[in-house]
Amino acid sequence: MTTSSSRDARGRGRSDRSRPRAVALVPAAVVAALLVGGAVYAGSDDVHAPPRQGNALVADWSARKEGQQVLGGARTPGVPSIQRLRHDRVEFTVTVAPARPGPNLVRVDTTHLGAGHRHRGLPVLVGTTEQTLVRAVPRPGTDGLWAVVDLPEGSGTVLVTHGRYHRVPFAVETGTDRPDTTAWTGPDGPECLAAATAAILGGGSADASCPAATLGPTDATALRSVVDTLATRGVEQLAVQHDASARSRAAYDVVRAAATSRGLDVVEPSVRPGRRSALLVVSGWSDASRSLARVTALPLRQQPMRNDGTWLAPWLLSPAVVDSTLGAVLPLDFDVRDPAAQEFSQTLATYLPGQSPTASGYLAWRSVRGTDPDPLELFAASRTAIMPAQGGHEQHETAVAWFPGGTVTPVGALVPRTGAR
Repeated sequence: MTTSSSRDARGRGRSDRSRPRAVALVPAAVVAALLVGGAVYAGSDDVHAPPRQGNALVADWSARKEGQQVLGGARTPGVPSIQRLRHDRVEFTVTVAPARPGPNLVRVDTTHLGAGHRHRGLPVLVGTTEQTLVRAVPRPGTDGLWAVVDLPEGSGTVLVTHGRYHRVPFAVETGTDRPDTTAWTGPDGPECLAAATAAILGGGSADASCPAATLGPTDATALRSVVDTLATRGVEQLAVQHDASARSRAAYDVVRAAATSRGLDVVEPSVRPGRRSALLVVSGWSDASRSLARVTALPLRQQPMRNDGTWLAPWLLSPAVVDSTLGAVLPLDFDVRDPAAQEFSQTLATYLPGQSPTASGYLAWRSVRGTDPDPLELFAASRTAIMPAQGGHEQHETAVAWFPGGTVTPVGALVPRTGAR
């Protein structure tokens, strides 16, 4: 990876000197070699080797001092730490954020590198000691395995289990400041982490706030335009799925005001669909995924049939959210097939192959790369590629890195805001 002297030309401060502009400075072949060669753990890859117990792995780690830093540079308090190690033919990528004392969000991605692995299928546990190990589990709306671990001030070690006797250690520096980490460890933590990681990969620094903390002006405009579009199409009833996050509450207020001005009846999703009804989801990844999956799992005759479809807020372009429904429409100011979006997905695949690209991650990447947004447009998202090909993009319809086997296809323009009727 690059050294701390390689700085972004936009003048990041001293606290950012360990954050490389990944793609611009490191050839892809070199990156691949570093991620594979530098990640080999000190332990043997021989599956027949006797298991090591107790603190043997921690002692071995302490002797070597450094793990493979996926984002390069030194471990910095307050900056998400991503490290990769290989042990017993399994490659572990472990992310810890926000890397401050107290509760931290830990993401674990594993890649099996060969057949015959004897610990395949066992639960993954994460902690700082044998007594604090907790199970890492999937979270709705995202990929990977997740756990919340309490970290001490200063230098610490996160242990990840690998079979009954194996504890693979990952070092972390947290400093002494103790900010509120609730946003990271709560339901919107995975989106916080996706945005922070993408910003660093783009050559910037991680934002201390999470996307779910506020409703941005572009998203507010997009939601108003969605309501206007639905009203113009003759929709009479709008069911709105929302949660307790600050962004979702603000989005619900925006949608309700816009719908009222256009004569739409705003209801909860539990209300029986009217003659012309649509569902608009403005909650976070977790709530959106759960609520959509709950409906999709019902027998068809029991599902609330909203004949004007399911519509998503812009930040819900995440494969794991879209997978929760048969298909949805959402407003975006970018096309996943454009060069900038493709560069982002390819960079993510190179550095963090276990992580799917998302709208929140791309917008964080775009903000530090200086890429201009496109005009807002409506897109249909589905993991089943049934939409007709868009002219000039036919060869990408089922091979887009964002949605392998699926599609995010332009389907029309939003109705411009013309005021209430």
